[in-house]
Amino acid sequence: MEACNTWQCFNSFAPWLSAFGAILISGLALWLSVLDKFIRLKANYSGCIIPSYDPMRLDTYAYVLDLVNVGTREVQVTNFEWHWKHAPFLRRQRTVIQPYLDERVTRLCSKLPMRLSDGDTARINFASDFIEKLDSPERFLFPANTMKAFFRIFTSEIYLCTSVGRKIKVQMKAGMRREIWSRYKKYNKSMQPTAKRGG
Repeated sequence: MEACNTWQCFNSFAPWLSAFGAILISGLALWLSVLDKFIRLKANYSGCIIPSYDPMRLDTYAYVLDLVNVGTREVQVTNFEWHWKHAPFLRRQRTVIQPYLDERVTRLCSKLPMRLSDGDTARINFASDFIEKLDSPERFLFPANTMKAFFRIFTSEIYLCTSVGRKIKVQMKAGMRREIWSRYKKYNKSMQPTAKRGG
């Protein structure tokens, strides 16, 4: 068998390379066309400092849910849910709360429902004590039983609800669950004397 020189060998692979390039470009074009139809919403839950009464003075710690649409498809966010379980292997509970209606933070919140186009952002603030201020914190993340509270806090998730039925998971920033756990321990400790007197 006669050995080919460099250009002969290269030319023998040219049709294969051309076919592979055509498939690659077609696949990329198809992917980009489909990508435009996806909802691409990013959301993070973290802590922040906000003004209380003086708008020029940042003096109050709060929680914030930041949203940004990073896709070309417009997204309408209708609400958000907090998902948690009573215990392992039990069905997940859904809680819809509205702490952003608290007069202490509502002026700083984007209004729901909200419609976000490509690059649009929104922000929902919560007072740092919003769980303690609920009518029944024990029915949410702060049950009297410490083990139950620990499980709920460290396994719960927040989801954004959209008008097309898809739910977007919110990423909790590092330390947020530990912070909620710390608040729970203070809350639970303050409730124990009340429970003893009631018993």
